Amino acid sequence: MKRYIIVLLVGMLFLPSCSLYKKYESDATVDEKIMGDVVDSQDTTSIGDINWRDIFTDPLLQNLIDDAFENNTDMRTTQLSIEQAQNTLKAAKWGYAPTFAFAPQATITNLAGNTSNSVMIPVTASWQIGLFGQTRSQIRKSKSQLAYYQDYRQAMKVSLAANVANTYYMLVMLDHELELAEYFEGLYEESYNSTEALYNAGIYKSPAVFQMEASLEEIRTEIVDLRNTIINTEASLCLLLAEPPHHIERAKFGEFQMPEQIHLGLPARLLDARPDVRMAERNMEIAYYSTQQARQDFYPNITISGLVGYTGTFDALDLIAQAVGELTQPIFQGGRLRAQVRNAKKEQEKAELEFVQALYKAGSEVYQYQHKCQTAEEKAEHIEIRVNALHEAYTATTELMNNGSTTYLEVLTAQESLLSAEFTLVQNQYEMIQALINLYSSLGGFGTK
Repeated sequence: MKRYIIVLLVGMLFLPSCSLYKKYESDATVDEKIMGDVVDSQDTTSIGDINWRDIFTDPLLQNLIDDAFENNTDMRTTQLSIEQAQNTLKAAKWGYAPTFAFAPQATITNLAGNTSNSVMIPVTASWQIGLFGQTRSQIRKSKSQLAYYQDYRQAMKVSLAANVANTYYMLVMLDHELELAEYFEGLYEESYNSTEALYNAGIYKSPAVFQMEASLEEIRTEIVDLRNTIINTEASLCLLLAEPPHHIERAKFGEFQMPEQIHLGLPARLLDARPDVRMAERNMEIAYYSTQQARQDFYPNITISGLVGYTGTFDALDLIAQAVGELTQPIFQGGRLRAQVRNAKKEQEKAELEFVQALYKAGSEVYQYQHKCQTAEEKAEHIEIRVNALHEAYTATTELMNNGSTTYLEVLTAQESLLSAEFTLVQNQYEMIQALINLYSSLGGFGTK
């Protein structure tokens, strides 16, 4: 009988497959065309490898991003989640150690006038031997969860820095639009005064004066709206900084310099730089160890427990010591254990699909932002030519009106067209900057750099 039990125990040691102990190894592959046709397959560098301070050189913006990293409440919450995961990992590592407890007991019994007492002062110990990798899997899973939260913190930094940069440059753009509006307010006022003078000279009728006055008040209304938008945008940026609303110091429009060349590198680099892609792979890792744990539940738990202490009456105590070995083997669990394994495998499949989707999302973002950068650059040249042409048209039309050779309507049309073109130029320059910020973020920039 003894021999049979020994053979049974030894057989159980070799019964579980190596998957109960095997460490997770990534077999993820990246499609060569994951980022479409925007990648230079011969280029091993990437804009995502460049320190963000070398791209966004404005010291005012750099200070704002640093303040956001330090003070933003979402960032601080994420740091607390990391610390919680670290505590969970520490607790998991203690799974190899026995537990101790001090549990004194005292009993006084009165039966038919006879009083008796007993006391027990033990220190109990319990040690669960993770013979089938239960403790090891929990530790590895806790490490994966910690790494997941660390990647999540980096993803938060990328998103936060991009939001700060986009909002900052929106303020810069709005400042420039306000300057343009105030400049055109002067032009509209000059046109209004000229039209009024011509009306007084009997050249124009009163509707011309009213039309010019209406246009002047329209641009003044636009100025009021722009100032309000600036205040609201400053408040939004202060919210990212976890600060009360206040004025934000910023540079002048046009001081930002685009990098001379944007490198996208190889598609495989996406895995190294994108924190959201790494998070998706961490989920596969966590699901892998969850499946291991579900399989390990089929195998016995071996527990060694014991106590040492004193027992007896209040008057006399005797030393006691006890050791017990216990093996608990699940036999019938109503299909619960098998269901756990099946569900764990399904979670693995879901994590793999989410990883694939994260890859395609990353590639699509890079593809779109790269083309947006190129489109904005191509449009800029045409818009600048248009602005110059409309400026010349406005100057010539104004001179003709002052000489009585054209109508006020042509001057008004030239003013409105020029203002619209100037605003379009500013918007396009902002879109170019925004596309670069988003492209840099999509390649994992702003992270720990």
